[in-house]
Amino acid sequence: MTRRILTVQGLGEKASWLLVQQALGMPDSKLQTDFMTQRVALLAFARHSLPERLCVSAAIRQMGGAVVYEGTRGMWHTEMSEYQEHLLPIFSYYVDCLYTYGIPVAFWGAKAGGTDFPIINAGSPDAHPAHALADIACMLRSSRDLEKVTCAWLGCANGTLHSLMAATAWFPFRMRIAVPPQTDTAPLEEAAAKFGTSIVFVKNPEEAVRGASHVFAGCSKDLTAGDRATWKLDAGILSNAGQDVRIMLSASPVTAIPVDREILSSRASLLTLQSEYRLRIHKRMLHWVFLDA
Repeated sequence: MTRRILTVQGLGEKASWLLVQQALGMPDSKLQTDFMTQRVALLAFARHSLPERLCVSAAIRQMGGAVVYEGTRGMWHTEMSEYQEHLLPIFSYYVDCLYTYGIPVAFWGAKAGGTDFPIINAGSPDAHPAHALADIACMLRSSRDLEKVTCAWLGCANGTLHSLMAATAWFPFRMRIAVPPQTDTAPLEEAAAKFGTSIVFVKNPEEAVRGASHVFAGCSKDLTAGDRATWKLDAGILSNAGQDVRIMLSASPVTAIPVDREILSSRASLLTLQSEYRLRIHKRMLHWVFLDA
């Protein structure tokens, strides 16, 4: 049975915990193996993202595999949309799995369901399972007990936020979410209600970070020029957080809400650790999709 990783919900509790625990147990994130030898992965990126491309490519190459990259140029995404059920079986003759980036999860619905082809979501507007699981592994590394973890999210929503919210169904951490006032929170609040977990929406960054153990710098895509004075991570905002607060980025520094350089360089920042665990998670995901179900 073909395995796919599109969302945390679809992955399920058992597999989500397995991937996180295996990532934590890897002795070396850059360990070279031959698991992907003679396997080729197609990277279909509808949006450009150098960090995501580097991370996925590094995981595949360090496991002995090869990568074919298709970026934003050309008509491939239109062809895939119109002829997905025809193209995926053909792709399976040439490559062994597909990494997708920038394409909503619903795109891979019924049309992809009947094809024997592994698909891994490397990031979409509505889900980012790799980031969420890697960041949970980071939280476990720094806190050991997720029941004692309160995460604050500041900024616009993206796939990482959606997947972190979904992950609260399997992992017992709490979330306080503050998004800019022009954001329609109704879909997010509706999703949170379905999970039935400890997710609270607040109105401003100060309230979100109060007593938080981990603070996420959310996406900045919908921030106005005026928003940037409020929606940022600086010493003043963090003075409301817990004493040993950890800072995590939900996107690259240039696309996340502004974070003071001193904070990014401080011991509180988990940016480097996040990068390491995203590499670990992608390696474990490749093992999971290719091993027999």
